[in-house]
Amino acid sequence: MRITTHAGVRAALSSPHLEVPPAAPADDTGGMRWLRATVARFSTGRAHRRRRRLATDALADIDAATLGRGAGARAGEILAGAGDRPLDLMSRIALPVPAQLLARALGMPGDVTGAVLAAAPAYHPRSEITPVADEAVAALIRAAGGVADERTAARIGLLMQAAEATAGLVAHAVLALGHQPSAASTPAVLAETLRYDPPVRLTRRRATGPVRCGHLDLAAGTEVEVDLAAANRDGAVFDHPGRFDPGRAGADRHVTFGAGPRSCPGAAHARALAGGIVDVLRTRRLEVDTVRYGAAANLRVPASLMVRIR
Repeated sequence: MRITTHAGVRAALSSPHLEVPPAAPADDTGGMRWLRATVARFSTGRAHRRRRRLATDALADIDAATLGRGAGARAGEILAGAGDRPLDLMSRIALPVPAQLLARALGMPGDVTGAVLAAAPAYHPRSEITPVADEAVAALIRAAGGVADERTAARIGLLMQAAEATAGLVAHAVLALGHQPSAASTPAVLAETLRYDPPVRLTRRRATGPVRCGHLDLAAGTEVEVDLAAANRDGAVFDHPGRFDPGRAGADRHVTFGAGPRSCPGAAHARALAGGIVDVLRTRRLEVDTVRYGAAANLRVPASLMVRIR
């Protein structure tokens, strides 16, 4: 069962009677199952509220604008070093730069980018857990101080949620601007990208009891797919929803960052990281050679985006 309208999705995300299906209990301490079972993202009730506070507290001391400037500076360095050679925007900039900057801001010394990018594809409970992902989580625990507790899980969870989604936002902004150039500001481009081609497409909820959501009557235990991408193209809310239109009025009514008590705590930081990179990319003339998407449980993010810099 899937909820696709803007009103229905916002109602589902805000309803106290629809919860995120919790992750399975951990049978380890320090691997991916432990991480899933210990972060706010896959928790409910008091555990969710407690763990979410840990995440928001970790972000409170990080200035989003400073992150954005750092991401832009690093992206500029990489572009300068590439010259006119083809460059994979995903593996060289969009994936590693936000992960590196955010990990550093969260107090993780050294370069943990490789561990973040190895663990992130296995973070969602519908994804396969590999030994590589388990070892990557263990490495991130060590980088965070070596204690496998809720505070450590909150910091690692922020990295998991930021890595691929922020990279997808950068990539989709570049691809959309390639098809529809615009003089709109970068924040306006990103707002419309989040609406038009969001990297996070779906989330899920489960009814804790009989509940009516939109036009659906759900029995207790019913699990529904909440289609963020469809809601963002609801013609009842957005004029000409299939058109990429940076600067459109009301683009920020998109639901890509969620709604209600579980909305994304790092939305401002993700926008700043992506914005810093996109600002720099917009000063270059990029030609897209090839784009290739990989499989993911709830994301649409290029695995590779080869570009030429003119």
